[in-house]
Amino acid sequence: MTRAAASAALTMSLTAGLVSTHATAAPAAPLGSAASAASAASAASLPVAEWRDFSGLPDGAGDLVVINEDGSLSFFWGSGTGSLRAHPSYWGSGFTHVVPFGDLTGDGCNDLLTRRANGDLYKEEVHCDPGRGGQLDMSTRLGTGWHQFNVLTSPGDLTGDGHADLVARQAATGDMYLYANDGAGKLKARGRIGTNWKLYRAVFGAGDINGDGVGDVLAVDRANSLWRYDGTAAGTLKPRALVFGGNWAMGRNAFVGVGDITNDGVPDLISRNAAGHLLRNAGKGAGSFRSTVKIAIGWQRFKALY
Repeated sequence: MTRAAASAALTMSLTAGLVSTHATAAPAAPLGSAASAASAASAASLPVAEWRDFSGLPDGAGDLVVINEDGSLSFFWGSGTGSLRAHPSYWGSGFTHVVPFGDLTGDGCNDLLTRRANGDLYKEEVHCDPGRGGQLDMSTRLGTGWHQFNVLTSPGDLTGDGHADLVARQAATGDMYLYANDGAGKLKARGRIGTNWKLYRAVFGAGDINGDGVGDVLAVDRANSLWRYDGTAAGTLKPRALVFGGNWAMGRNAFVGVGDITNDGVPDLISRNAAGHLLRNAGKGAGSFRSTVKIAIGWQRFKALY
């Protein structure tokens, strides 16, 4: 599907508009440079973005990132009423994985981590200031060899320092690793936090779904049950707890801890089924979710949801 066709398709279930195309720019100036300092200073008056909020100005609602058929990225803004609004712009190309992350650049806006086809991991600066919300225009390579992981996700803050962290599953071993945020735009050396996670067909960060101030992880096993791993402020995970059994995930092929899209202060869960329906399970607090509600159709056209 061409970008023009994809833009037209956005009207199937969500508000759409004109499409603007932007390639990812050259790598950003190093942190601490005059450009970065100016950016941070200009953002000083902006509110701190909530978990997974990339819009400008930040509105407190979680947002969804998609990979389009041509390998570019687009955002869908959380409405605050349990649905999503299209932001029909395309950013870059060649992306194979996306991790919605916290603020890595000190400008008050949440950022992304992305992986390219060659396995390189990049930090993508996302603007959330007026008139530039959701723009992706600075890219810095963080490392190579990240194709070894078949899960890359952020649960939020797992170490108690106020910074979002990265969790990764190694494809060959099924071992889970934590890459803690160093607070200066990079990731610390990894530490193993789990073994034998091959039993899960999906693993994804959920934000703080139990209200203890620490990020949590959700996982879908091959029997289609949903499990919760509560995070600790020491960078570890507690033993798992069942959230939904009874083949809850049967027929679903994408899962996202999208943040709060219902404006009740609790992170929500979005999934997609084989028919392309977008489904919501609103968070209840204490690590549980409400029953499934269909909120959109036509989402099979996206390669991946994050």
